[in-house]
Amino acid sequence: MSSLKQALFWLTFYLAAIFVLAQFDYSDSPIIDFAKYFYFAVMISVPFTIFFPHITKVSVVMPGVFWGVVYFTLLQTLDRAASAPNSSFAIVLLEFVLLEIGVWLAYQLAKGISHAESILDAMALGAFPNRVQTIEEGLKLVKLEITRSRRYHRPLCLVVLHTGSSKNVTIDKLMLNVQHDLMNRFSLARIGQVIDEHIRQTDFVFRDQRNRFLILCPETNYESSMILAYRLSTAILNRTNVVLSYGAASFPDDALNFDDLMDVALGRLIPLTQKEDTRETLESKNDPI
Repeated sequence: MSSLKQALFWLTFYLAAIFVLAQFDYSDSPIIDFAKYFYFAVMISVPFTIFFPHITKVSVVMPGVFWGVVYFTLLQTLDRAASAPNSSFAIVLLEFVLLEIGVWLAYQLAKGISHAESILDAMALGAFPNRVQTIEEGLKLVKLEITRSRRYHRPLCLVVLHTGSSKNVTIDKLMLNVQHDLMNRFSLARIGQVIDEHIRQTDFVFRDQRNRFLILCPETNYESSMILAYRLSTAILNRTNVVLSYGAASFPDDALNFDDLMDVALGRLIPLTQKEDTRETLESKNDPI
């Protein structure tokens, strides 16, 4: 956490220095005659580098090169004399260096945040172990199962469990955002654990970027997958107090690829609190899944 604090301190100091320079730049005798688009580039590049997803998965050189290209594009397309009539090559070079420093500091902060989030995820997984993968990690496995199902003409279903808005989770609305994020991570890990306990070893469970749980069920028809979805939703409600919506789609009857299966399943989402035929089916059948 110390590296995160240091990154936050130096980035704050950097932005404060840029702000002070900007204020002096509007005076009659600026300290350094920076172009207006330089401040614009800094104010856009820093938050973009921090909040752009997966930025830490590439080298810091990549965002540095990207914003360097943006800066030189602005330099070539805009009239610099209109905002910085007294500028020189040295000032242009200084602007470029300061911009790159800002991008580097923002990258370090983003890296620290990513590391802190990884620690929180590890803590949540340690408290509630499960075999949930991200959908990005499981795409190759999904394609393999769809190919196998197509080749051998075997049933395959996708079950989607949607947590909906965060108001369904029992979290005080007055809590700070950090506390909310922490509780949300542990809540998702707990839901993953409950799902893991109720599915077969041959089933696969994933989570997408919108925190929807996706269960891929080989050798399962649509009727059985809806029964499974209802059982999972009920178990999650009883053990975590989270209300889910659920839906399912079958391959190849409903769709021929994973994205289309997702769309069909999402279009069939049913709130757990809503009365529908699946409950009656579950009561009348004892189908092991």
